[in-house]
Amino acid sequence: MQVLARQLSCSSVRRLVAPRALPRAVVAQAPRAFGSSADDATLDGLEDRLKAAYGTIEELIEKRVAIKKDTQQAAKRHQTDLENETKYGCSKLAMTYLQIPDNLQRAADAVKADDMAEDKELKKMHAGVLQMQKVVSQAMKSLGISKMEVEGATFDPQMHEAMFAMEMPGKDPNTIFHIMEPGYMIHDRCLRAAKVGVVRG
Repeated sequence: MQVLARQLSCSSVRRLVAPRALPRAVVAQAPRAFGSSADDATLDGLEDRLKAAYGTIEELIEKRVAIKKDTQQAAKRHQTDLENETKYGCSKLAMTYLQIPDNLQRAADAVKADDMAEDKELKKMHAGVLQMQKVVSQAMKSLGISKMEVEGATFDPQMHEAMFAMEMPGKDPNTIFHIMEPGYMIHDRCLRAAKVGVVRG
């Protein structure tokens, strides 16, 4: 039994250490593993392609960043346009309707206190005009339209239109002392410039 065991173990060892034939595919590829001139050329080509691929990737990344930036700017401009449209979209219509408060003010100024004291009907009509002025003022305020307070202010060509100028003792030059037609603002913009008289310097 001991002799048989020794023979089996020896035969097993021989099979494990005995050289085996390599597959043909491995043999065919063996020169490539150790590097040949053809393989070096292939590697050089791959490196060139890899560099080109990296360059393309960098270009795409730069384009993506630029497109994202342009998109953000476009969205910001769009938001600004929407806000301006909401705030100032009614400017042309508001300019047309400014004749309503103008005419109401003329009607109120045309009535004298003495005349109202003698005529109760006239006094009632005048009260109606004043009430209508309040209603119109509230409606305009809801649209962001407000009347300028310019008397005594310094003349500003962006807000005021000088209709005449004259010397006024005791008043600073370029100061508004008379209002011919009131001006109006829509939010933070001038809707209609006030027509004024200015102190000459």
